[in-house]
Amino acid sequence: MKSSIAALAVISGLLAAGLGLAATMSATAARAGGALTVSFSNPAYKAFLEEAGRRFESDHPGVSVAYMAPVATHGEHLARTLRLAVTGELQDVSFQSYDQIAILARRGLGVPLNGLIAAEKDWNAVGLTPASVDACKVGDRIYALPFESATPTLFFNLDLVRRAGGDPDHLPTDWDGILALAGKIHALGDKITGGFFDYNASGNWTFQAMITSQGGRLMSEDDGKIAFDGPEGRRALDIIRRFGQTGMVDMSQDQAFQAFAAGQIGVITQANTYLSSFEEKARGHFEIRTMRWPLLSDRGRIPIGGRSMMMLTTDPKKQAIAWDYMKFVASAPMQTLLAKMTSTTPVNMIAIRGPDYLGAFYAQPNQRAAVEALQSVTGWYTFPGGNAARIVETLRTHLRNVAIEQTDVDKALAAMTSDVKALLP
Repeated sequence: MKSSIAALAVISGLLAAGLGLAATMSATAARAGGALTVSFSNPAYKAFLEEAGRRFESDHPGVSVAYMAPVATHGEHLARTLRLAVTGELQDVSFQSYDQIAILARRGLGVPLNGLIAAEKDWNAVGLTPASVDACKVGDRIYALPFESATPTLFFNLDLVRRAGGDPDHLPTDWDGILALAGKIHALGDKITGGFFDYNASGNWTFQAMITSQGGRLMSEDDGKIAFDGPEGRRALDIIRRFGQTGMVDMSQDQAFQAFAAGQIGVITQANTYLSSFEEKARGHFEIRTMRWPLLSDRGRIPIGGRSMMMLTTDPKKQAIAWDYMKFVASAPMQTLLAKMTSTTPVNMIAIRGPDYLGAFYAQPNQRAAVEALQSVTGWYTFPGGNAARIVETLRTHLRNVAIEQTDVDKALAAMTSDVKALLP
């Protein structure tokens, strides 16, 4: 199994003094006992995390795990975490969205994990993909462990593909071929939309995927300069504009989901985590096929979505317990249980590929896209400063104009750049 897991690069320059962590923390310290407080969002994860807590307590006598009542969304969770930081009531471990790692790290609330990872005798044996761990970095520091994965994915209605003369067993894998097929599907008429690019995806996730899949970035590495204003941004907007030419109409995300489930959209972009919902609604009506997001460069990556595990406690004893807990939740047995209880995609390759775990499940054609994408994930970027949410809305407006109003790509890119620049710190 080890040969199937890419080795994590050796982490150089241990930041021991600045990390506030002792790299020599031992498992003995973690079993010394105590209470561990944990927070998360979305009640759908409550049953799994409570079971994980019970199993962790069983393996760690004297340790108790207490969960805060979950809030509904990533945004609400972040807001509550920031409020508790002011009152000195932060949780020890917090399951935060990947795009919120940088926000908490920039405020000095996240604890870097480099020293703890380097102190592990066989870190690779845990089974986490190097790419998913790298997605938890801010600069050269790792501020979280991956918990689950969501990746931008293409969903095809195979009945419409056949009607348009396409081959379901040999779908096009580049944007030119995908858009040409979407155009043929739209030409079927009967109010059928060939393709739908979901520019409403939270945090402009799909637009970010367009940029990073070309090896580009939204901002420079030091967060000081806009980086989407070059050829990568122009190509991204051109593809989105061409989606609009396949009959795409202005719909909310929920409306687009309903239209796809009703068999009225040929190709839609969305997170792989919607597969089970789409399949359930389409069952008996049409067949669905997934495809991983096209990578347009050897350096191409796609932003990871879902939740990570951040350590927030600064108490050395609590940090030892928290580290054991985080590794436990990231382990192959618990990641297998996570997938079975929540239908989310795990990040542990031992769980994904192991015949005693989820190997047979992820051998299914529609599950492969999520597994293949895990090797190419990168961080879900968050713009710096206090206007991050406004920047997201600004980008969304311009993306809509390109797709729906067919705004000139060069003019749209210049306007996006100017508007975002005005909102940066």
